[in-house]
Amino acid sequence: MVKFKLMFNKDKETDYLNEMAKQGYAMTGFFAGVYTFDSCRPGDYIYQVDITEGMFRVSNDYREFMQEMGVEIICLWGPWVILRKKAAEGPFVLYTDVESTIEHYQKIKKMFKIATIVEIMCIMTELISAVRMREESGMALPLGFACLMAVFPLAFFREIARVEGILRELRERIGMESARNAWTGIGRLSGFFSLGLILHAIGFLIPRMDGSGWLSMVQEPAKEAFHVLALIFMIVGLVLTMRGHRE
Repeated sequence: MVKFKLMFNKDKETDYLNEMAKQGYAMTGFFAGVYTFDSCRPGDYIYQVDITEGMFRVSNDYREFMQEMGVEIICLWGPWVILRKKAAEGPFVLYTDVESTIEHYQKIKKMFKIATIVEIMCIMTELISAVRMREESGMALPLGFACLMAVFPLAFFREIARVEGILRELRERIGMESARNAWTGIGRLSGFFSLGLILHAIGFLIPRMDGSGWLSMVQEPAKEAFHVLALIFMIVGLVLTMRGHRE
């Protein structure tokens, strides 16, 4: 069985894989949001998602340690490694104390910060290309791609805010001073704002058509409709975000 599910929250991903295992589907592969499942006995496996020190690789020491624990490395994707263990062998917990859990989430937060910087640099490149292309040919394809790409930093911001909240709770649990969360505002940004960016992108990506056919007649109204809907969704997103801050 193959399923597509795009998740940035590794805790939700862990819950999802374990829920599928309880239903009798063991995850066996992953590529760009596409999960592959094979049939298994319901509840046969317990899954965990860990973050590695590199990209698409783990150290030999890590592999040997997991093997000693009876843990299988199912796949590597970017900085993530998906692990599983036979449920009959007992609980499967990667981090058993607060200090190691804090270190784990600090790595995740750092990874998302780096990914956010990279995405913003890519967006700036697309915006520069958009300006040049608009001046030369009137095309807005790079601007559409920039709007699509902007969804990812927003998702990363939300995840950074979520992880920072977890870290704050963990630090308070052991009496550590909790740092102020500077990402809360963007982290609580409504999903309607991201949907508005996607609609803007669709509007920019609709190609211009010359001629007198019906497609060329509806092209401009369609582009305008997408942009108007995009503005509505973005305004709704901002309003919902502001209400959320006041609550």
